[in-house]
Amino acid sequence: MKDKLFIRNPLRIIFLTAFISSLLLLLLYGITLLEKRVEKKMIDISIFDVISIAKNDATSIKKLLINSEDYIKDIEKDPALQKTIENHLKILLTKNIKYAYVLYRDEKGVFRFLVDASKPEEKAVLNQKFDVESEKWFNLYKTKEPQLIMHKLLHELSITYLVPIMQKGEIKLVLAMDFSINKIEDINEMITIIKNVIIGIILITFIFLIILIIQTFKYSVMKKVVYIDKLTNVYNRNYLQESEDFINLNDYILATLDIDFFKRVNDTYGHDVGDRILKDVARIILKSTRNKDDIVIRYGGEEFVILAKATRNEHANALNVIERIYKNIQKNKFYINNENYINITVSIGVNLVPFKSKTFSEAFKLADIALYSAKNKGRNTIEIYDENEDQIANCLSISEINEAMDENRIICFYQGIVDTNTKEISHYEALLRIVDKDGTIITPDKILPAIRGTFILRNITKCVLDICHKRLLEDEKIKINVNLNPQDIINDSILSILITYAEDRSVSNRLGLELVENEDIMTCLDAKENLSMLKELGYKIYIDDFGSGYSNFIYLTEIKTDYIKIDGNIIKRILEDDVSFLLVKSIVAFAKEANIKVIVEYVSSKEIFDKIESLGIEYSQGFYFSIPSSFETKDLVVR
Repeated sequence: MKDKLFIRNPLRIIFLTAFISSLLLLLLYGITLLEKRVEKKMIDISIFDVISIAKNDATSIKKLLINSEDYIKDIEKDPALQKTIENHLKILLTKNIKYAYVLYRDEKGVFRFLVDASKPEEKAVLNQKFDVESEKWFNLYKTKEPQLIMHKLLHELSITYLVPIMQKGEIKLVLAMDFSINKIEDINEMITIIKNVIIGIILITFIFLIILIIQTFKYSVMKKVVYIDKLTNVYNRNYLQESEDFINLNDYILATLDIDFFKRVNDTYGHDVGDRILKDVARIILKSTRNKDDIVIRYGGEEFVILAKATRNEHANALNVIERIYKNIQKNKFYINNENYINITVSIGVNLVPFKSKTFSEAFKLADIALYSAKNKGRNTIEIYDENEDQIANCLSISEINEAMDENRIICFYQGIVDTNTKEISHYEALLRIVDKDGTIITPDKILPAIRGTFILRNITKCVLDICHKRLLEDEKIKINVNLNPQDIINDSILSILITYAEDRSVSNRLGLELVENEDIMTCLDAKENLSMLKELGYKIYIDDFGSGYSNFIYLTEIKTDYIKIDGNIIKRILEDDVSFLLVKSIVAFAKEANIKVIVEYVSSKEIFDKIESLGIEYSQGFYFSIPSSFETKDLVVR
């Protein structure tokens, strides 16, 4: 009976699994509701009196200031008044009410102390900066209503209660009180409930495990089939995930291979031809590798991972395998029908020393960095990751970059983009910087090579967006451009941030999105659709480093580009190189016809500026006008 139920009818397993999963979700949802209900009850009971006291004390403070024309200035100038308010606040302090203080927000939006009733050793001085972490501090000024901020700790619930003190309809002061509630009786009651629910979950999970064991036993003989990619007949990603912890990195070099412009092949000839080319490429790779020594894995759509057998001191034979794969693909004819064929090229990144990495994932990332470098250099090449290269050796490590993000040491410098006619700064480009622990400013060339192709690059983008967003909120007169990677435009989390910012059109209208000219972004349908959506939200689209790579003018009109920035390497040669001048001239002529504004970079001298001014270029950027700096240093000088 069991054999029939669980082994011979897999659909029943699927239905049973779905049913059990639904039960687990319902139970977890029930636990969440119980926890919120108990927590709400505990908070309502415990904070009622404290809130009443805080509101009354805010009223008392306001009465003390009844004859004041400016609450902030009068308190700042009158120590006696400060002492009187402080004594009022000290009366509030109890075992649970630990801190009471009065703050104000200065012209830059920074919160500062006016009165603090803390113990002498903890007491803040007048006008000392107070760093806020919760958005509710700012919601206070929007709603003009008291705000409750909860900080969940292990054995207690710490709460900050904010009460606005108004003058002439505006919030001038904020009375803040920090108090805590011990989690004892209510929490114990809640834990008892949760334990009982968890017992039920364990019983259901036990049944589920039995089912999985039976299914695992049935399909154990089919493991090899599960690990083979059906299309290409090489190992698939399942094999890699299962085996990566057991691969001895001392025995191999690691290479990642990507078919160049494969998406274009699919779009032009269809997916059937694309699948045929994938099979042919895999066949060539298998034919070029050593049957018992090397491992070939299809890692993604058109990306393969190759582990070529080697020793620590001898890479030659393994490198010969990689080169053989590269040449055999290059000289092969890939037929799209019985008569016609196309040529296919590949980019390959090689990590010669995977054994120096702690895990397979780290070794793979280094090969992927080399692959990215191969693509960046024009594709159709083999790039070897070299840890001794100056660029890599001088870079921050991934852990150092992560640490900088955790410690809020990611900052932006800004370089002005100047209106060529008025010579005034029109907007700014935000440039990534990291402040090292010793105060040194680290530039992108020491940051980006270590994180290309990793999720950390996306996190860096989020940090820069957050910094620029805050800067735009602080100063409503400035416009700022941020640099995005092609993958950012199709990343849901980045898009979600930009959509949220665009709820305030005064932000999206002043936040420009600069994208490096790239074939992937020009041909990716999702990217073009997302760019159109972002334009509708008010963002301006800039194509950066234009003229350095793909340079398909038609795509500029398809994605309705607002600005193009001509590659600085072309501008640097414009005085002595006639070809560079003619290229700039043709780009400007096209842009004017297409109603696209032009920005030139690397304007480093008056001679270069005079040359580009004669072409009627709208905007200029470079050291001739300003050097990248923070707004605080005020080095943004226009000539």
